[in-house]
Amino acid sequence: MSPLWLHLRSSTARWALVPLAVLGVAVLFGRSRFWIGIWPESGAAAQVSAFFLSIFAAGVAAWIAASVEVRGLHEQAASAAIRPLTIELTRFAAALLWLLLPYLAVAAAAFVATAVESFPPGVGSFFRYILLGAVAVVFATAWGWLVGRLLAPLIAAVCAALSWFIAVSLLGDVADAALVSGPPWMELRLGPIGLRLAAVLVLAVAVCALPWRSGRRGVFRQRVVVALAALVGVVVAHLTTTVVTHRAPVAKPLCVQGKIEYCLWPEHAKYVPLVEDLDRRLAALPVQLPLPERVVDYSLSGSQRWIDEYSSVQLPGTFAPEFDISEGSRWALARGVASAIVSSVFAECDRDARPDPERRRDRLFAWLEWRLAGGGTPDYTTDAPGNLQAAWAVGHRTAGGESEPEQAAWVSGLIAETKERYCRAG
Repeated sequence: MSPLWLHLRSSTARWALVPLAVLGVAVLFGRSRFWIGIWPESGAAAQVSAFFLSIFAAGVAAWIAASVEVRGLHEQAASAAIRPLTIELTRFAAALLWLLLPYLAVAAAAFVATAVESFPPGVGSFFRYILLGAVAVVFATAWGWLVGRLLAPLIAAVCAALSWFIAVSLLGDVADAALVSGPPWMELRLGPIGLRLAAVLVLAVAVCALPWRSGRRGVFRQRVVVALAALVGVVVAHLTTTVVTHRAPVAKPLCVQGKIEYCLWPEHAKYVPLVEDLDRRLAALPVQLPLPERVVDYSLSGSQRWIDEYSSVQLPGTFAPEFDISEGSRWALARGVASAIVSSVFAECDRDARPDPERRRDRLFAWLEWRLAGGGTPDYTTDAPGNLQAAWAVGHRTAGGESEPEQAAWVSGLIAETKERYCRAG
């Protein structure tokens, strides 16, 4: 029987498998489920569970590592024919496997949930997010093992879990160590993820090479310095690598032809019925409006050049209007398309035209938004200025409270009056 199998059978970490798997699945399905059917969002949703699971992984690893010396098991390892480093690496590997299994169970659940949705495009991005989450679990286990080699079991477990929670919260913001979503216009780079994983594995080896505290103090201190240097290397690898980057627009987006041509990221194939429903409502409007030829999903027009993850510059030229299907929201889609139509209606207006105190364009926009969304209450909140919200309220009331002929007359009059009085400079 192999040493790894023996440690797997006896590792305390095996008792964490079921509760951590239940926790991970609860985190996965307890949040919004819009991610089902979109591979990058599914991977990101599963990866979110790594944040919570890694906290417990750090605590469990610290407990196991500290318990070895407290129970005197290091004396058996010192007298064994196998090198102490090999024994410790095997013990660490066994604990790591047990702590990774709950995360892999969550990943499997996310994979199945999306795969049954006619297996949409983009499955490769799913595994990149899963790998990023796995790096967090391995890092947490190595960190917990280091703390466990320095402190008593109970203190080590508490300190490792708490310190890891603080550290990953900070790294999650500044180094993309924990992502909360995976929109298709973003992608993960395998190179930086691989570099981070390599640095974490070096840390794990350095931690397992630590001699026991009861041994020679000089050697122990030297090895601790080496382990801390490896830890610094891992942090530097996280801070100096960029994992998330913007994708260039795809050459062949997924396009739906209706009154307008709607083009989506291929990963957003599940939203085609949502787009088709909106187009049917557009065709049923009681008044004919000038329409844009094409509208595209967010970041698919190529109108921006991204400098980094958060900043961009607008490129010169003419680009298709964009919409954003935020988490599958029909209202977000309707807002984007309504904005594009309003721009087409008033395409000939001067940019320097005098302002309209009644905000007629915004009334038209709100009317279109309500009609294209299919009515009801908007699923968003806003802190827009009061006069703007009042204009939107007028448009929504007209769309929901007037007859079709009355709405057609209202829209036609609104457009004519706006073009006559507020479409030219002066």
